[in-house]
Amino acid sequence: MGQVPEDFKITGAIAAPATALKSNGDVNPEAVADYVNFLANNEIDGVFVLGTLGEGLSLSVSERKEVAEAWVKEAKDKLSSVIVHVGAGNIRDSIELAQHAQKIGATAIACMLPSYFKPSTEAVAVEYIQQVAAAAPETPFYYYCINFMSGIYLNTAKILELASGRIPNLRGAKISSRELPSLLDSSRVCGGKLQIMVGTDEQFLPCLTLGIRVPVLNSFLGSLYKRLLKAFDAGDMDTARDEMVQARKLVLIRSKYIDGPAYVKAAMKCLGVDLGPVRLPLEDMPEHLLPSLKQDLKDLGLPVQ
Repeated sequence: MGQVPEDFKITGAIAAPATALKSNGDVNPEAVADYVNFLANNEIDGVFVLGTLGEGLSLSVSERKEVAEAWVKEAKDKLSSVIVHVGAGNIRDSIELAQHAQKIGATAIACMLPSYFKPSTEAVAVEYIQQVAAAAPETPFYYYCINFMSGIYLNTAKILELASGRIPNLRGAKISSRELPSLLDSSRVCGGKLQIMVGTDEQFLPCLTLGIRVPVLNSFLGSLYKRLLKAFDAGDMDTARDEMVQARKLVLIRSKYIDGPAYVKAAMKCLGVDLGPVRLPLEDMPEHLLPSLKQDLKDLGLPVQ
């Protein structure tokens, strides 16, 4: 077995793609090829699949395997990384998905904690993710915190501290919580050795000031983030702030229509990529709102079709 390099890092702008579904509700892995081309053409470097926007927890284990296989296959030579989210409602499913992700050659795996029967302490959380990570020992592992969806408000930095000596393939966390202090604390664990990826579109610039350079963002924000990063690195804070304002405007558009995966699929349809419906209990955005959404996206400079 090969060990995960100590200096392993995810690089670039990472998209959290929606999972394409057919009109009858079946997963549609055939749509992944066109989706990958869209991402590559929009300055996206890698993907974090089957997470929140990918409706991972609404899919069966077999469906998640099918989708993960399609992303690993189609991303080859086009995207630099495919991170497969393996979190589930129970540890056995997560272990099975972790084993599968390693088998198909995923770049890394990530795991959120179950959100019905929740871990009550950081120690229990570590015990859980340790078993999941051990199922894919040759694959980099990232803890996934999205507390406003999961309802799990444990201390992420403490989880990483406890896990760092127990999980050999732990390489960091994807944090989608909205608390900047948590991001800061987590980024300092083990002297900053662990990589923190931010999963909130409206925190790009604040996170850059904390040294967090890899975002997990919406599929259509790659070019905006690259412009923001270039300006930040050049010390051009006025331009960086202007780009951050644009990102914030794109976030606020959601409040006019619908949030979550349904918004992503509606926006992607306006941009020429039809990913089908969302799965119940989520609801699709009404079709009659698409022209208005398309105009809003166009006004903010996105290449609508």
